[in-house]
Amino acid sequence: MQAIILAAGMGKRLSPLTDECPKSLVKVNGKPLIINALDILSSYGVERTVIVVGYKHEMLIETIGYSYNGMAISYVENPEYASTNNVYSFYLTKDYIHDDALLLECDLFYHKELIGKLLETGGECSIMVSPYDAETMDGTVVFADEKDNAKRLVVKRFQDENFDFTDALKTVNIYKFTKNFLKNKFYPAVETYVKTQDLDNYYEFVLGSLVYYRNDIRVLRVSADEWAEVDSFEDLEIAERKFANQ
Repeated sequence: MQAIILAAGMGKRLSPLTDECPKSLVKVNGKPLIINALDILSSYGVERTVIVVGYKHEMLIETIGYSYNGMAISYVENPEYASTNNVYSFYLTKDYIHDDALLLECDLFYHKELIGKLLETGGECSIMVSPYDAETMDGTVVFADEKDNAKRLVVKRFQDENFDFTDALKTVNIYKFTKNFLKNKFYPAVETYVKTQDLDNYYEFVLGSLVYYRNDIRVLRVSADEWAEVDSFEDLEIAERKFANQ
């Protein structure tokens, strides 16, 4: 099992914290976001984690190095991090992944057990989700049937004022993919997109097209109490309260 962590962005909404360090090194109760992720991944025997870096990448590499708790660490630089979005960062990992893989974004803090649950799921692709809460959440949502098969994935730009969030599930931005799904479906679709469309979009947009074509894509439902996205100072305060006893 391998893992990908997308950590190239600038984290402008967390300035001035991110004036001094990359977003992935912002701390929740004293622990950097990416260190929490690496502790968890290495505890489950993930063999290698590929980190896509950009903004202040030298600081991140110096902090982590090329091995972490026995897990190999590789870095892929996105030199266009300021003008592209995560679809391009993900695309840059295509030659580094040769096994089943987890995909995580760097601005998440979560309990260890979530990764254990994800590793036990079936399907070619598993999307970790929580029930949508309009008061605390925004971004990509998924709709699934009673057997947890994903039926529709909708990124934020297509959620207008009339969008119906009934039964919507918020993506946690943690995924599991089989090697076959990555190599023969997802990476080829992402490559076509970045070469024919634009680089300033989200990998979820491409994944949504694969949901539409009825691939074996499933959801893993978890409680929102088990994770937090840290994209702003308000988010950081919520995460520190949520994980105060960890």
